[in-house]
Amino acid sequence: MIGYGEALEEILRLAERNAPSRSIEECPLEEAIGRVLQEELRSAENVPGFANSAMDGFAVLAEETASASYAKPVRLRVAGSIAAGEAPRASVVPERKTCWEIMTGAAVPAAFDSVVKIENVEVKKNIQDQPEEILLFSPVERGAHVRQPGEDFEKGSRVASSGTLILPRHVVVLASLGIAKLKVARRARVAVISTGSELSGISEALQPGKIRNSTGPFLRSALFEIGSEVTLSAEIQDNPGEFRGLLEGILRTGNAEVVITTGAVSMGRHDFIAETLRTMGATIRFHKVAIRPGKPVLVAEFQNRERPLVVFGLPGNPVSTAVGMRFFVEPYLRALLQREEERAECAILTADVPKPEGLRCFFKARVVTDASGNSTATVLPGQASFMVSPLLEANAWTVLPEQGTQVRKGTLVQIFPMEGPR
Repeated sequence: MIGYGEALEEILRLAERNAPSRSIEECPLEEAIGRVLQEELRSAENVPGFANSAMDGFAVLAEETASASYAKPVRLRVAGSIAAGEAPRASVVPERKTCWEIMTGAAVPAAFDSVVKIENVEVKKNIQDQPEEILLFSPVERGAHVRQPGEDFEKGSRVASSGTLILPRHVVVLASLGIAKLKVARRARVAVISTGSELSGISEALQPGKIRNSTGPFLRSALFEIGSEVTLSAEIQDNPGEFRGLLEGILRTGNAEVVITTGAVSMGRHDFIAETLRTMGATIRFHKVAIRPGKPVLVAEFQNRERPLVVFGLPGNPVSTAVGMRFFVEPYLRALLQREEERAECAILTADVPKPEGLRCFFKARVVTDASGNSTATVLPGQASFMVSPLLEANAWTVLPEQGTQVRKGTLVQIFPMEGPR
């Protein structure tokens, strides 16, 4: 049995070794959410591409407004109107003491340098109800309310680095730059195999001695949430031959680079995962980690293949499966896709928490953060690995260190959100 820190190091080494073998694909911008960018992006143009108004108002020459006051307002004749979407009026040469009505987003004529908001002037209209003259009661600062070319992005400036996780906020930026397609890492392809003769489908009526398979749907949902593709989902009996057949098919077709199994990894008569992997030539990287829940977790690798295949054998109890997914599978997938490593946050325990000596514990908890940014963690009752009801109240995993049989109230402990970042 090894410690969690050693197990995590082994997982990250596997990911680092396997990452270079992964392929890159191009996808439309709208479909890139949750994908990892595999190219550096630079702006091919200035944004904005032209000087435009940030307000509805009037384009003016600031120097002509310098003497404006309530006692002696400056009068400017309205020479015309410019709407958003019209081509820039580079040829406009103003007469003295003129201005142009302008709408938000409209191009500011080259001869003008500022915009005054409509609410800051008095507008005189003609009989057709069109602006004819404005009165200004205070000077306008040069450049006021004008968005300058390249103010947001200059041509050639870096927009995103390789390795960036594409989120919805990136889409608005990239779309504004005319970037319609991205080179991204191919989604991780994962097979999920639930083992157990006791398992029943979630919509089936339970027969005596049966339980519903909750871990299969959970794993598929969690994998989708972190941007992976489930290429196979199977539910099998406690049958080593059936498991071997599925695994041989995956090895033959190469339709998965990660296999997640649930159940059959402990020491019972029907726990066949480890032995089957060994007889098939897999290298067991570790089996049993000093944690609770989830101690029997296993990680194996099929080596010397064109497409590496890593197997995560997770215990079948639902909370053990959740811990295995969150703290073993997810770190591997994040590293495989060359995403930034997740960092723990910290919170103060609200009460003494008993724990087993020598095991790192991942306990369901409720974390509250006050207005000052200080967080407290309450470890919830019901930490048994079969109990899923506390998950409805929990919003974090509290991580307790291996040493000791109790962690005292007021101790600063690591916390992770229940679900990891996309």
